[in-house]
Amino acid sequence: MSPPAPLPRILLVDDNSDNLFLMQLFLGGEPYSVDVALNGREAVDKFRAAPYDLVFMDLEMPLLDGYGATRAIRELEQERRAGSPPVPILVLTAHALDEFRARCEAAGCTDFLVKPVRKSAVLAAVARYLGQAAAPSQAAPPIAPLAPEIELLRPLFPVFFATATGTLDEARRALDRGDMEGMRRQGHKLKGSALSYGFNALGQAALDMERAGEDDDPAAARTALDRAVAMLDEARKASP
Repeated sequence: MSPPAPLPRILLVDDNSDNLFLMQLFLGGEPYSVDVALNGREAVDKFRAAPYDLVFMDLEMPLLDGYGATRAIRELEQERRAGSPPVPILVLTAHALDEFRARCEAAGCTDFLVKPVRKSAVLAAVARYLGQAAAPSQAAPPIAPLAPEIELLRPLFPVFFATATGTLDEARRALDRGDMEGMRRQGHKLKGSALSYGFNALGQAALDMERAGEDDDPAAARTALDRAVAMLDEARKASP
């Protein structure tokens, strides 16, 4: 009897623990081998050390962002196996802007999954890019955001709420000391997590925090921060 074929290898690249937990939950129990990299530099090192069949790539990370990591991976592919098909690199993003997509494509990204990301969409994308047949459960998701997956996600809500509370506390401290870049970073972090879990109103408030930080606008940042605190409280009350 011949040995079983090795499992397809997937690399998750993200510095946000909420996003990683969610993706690992979605891929858990599926016939894939999943590794994690916490920043772009670590992703490139892992890709250099071992082959992967598919990569999920975050964009804003410390040490090396997703654009730079993607370009480095493409260069490694050229050095290692010129002429072979490139490994699919799928971006998980809250953006859907044409200029954003153009920048990702220029770096070598293959495709995009826009948050909130559903398990069915993740598995369908994996099946498509690994050349597999999608199972019926991997069909296109319904319109209602995350509705079929609330029970799947509910056990993670307490951890999310605790992490989000810490993020907002850190954002308030940054604002109080006039650190608008710190405000931007915390808004970006909360935005990604909130949208991943389907808390869209909280995600929008976090996006406004991020933009206020970018614009160096303390008044707008404080307004967005207060709204995010209120939206987090509403989400917690609505998710017993």
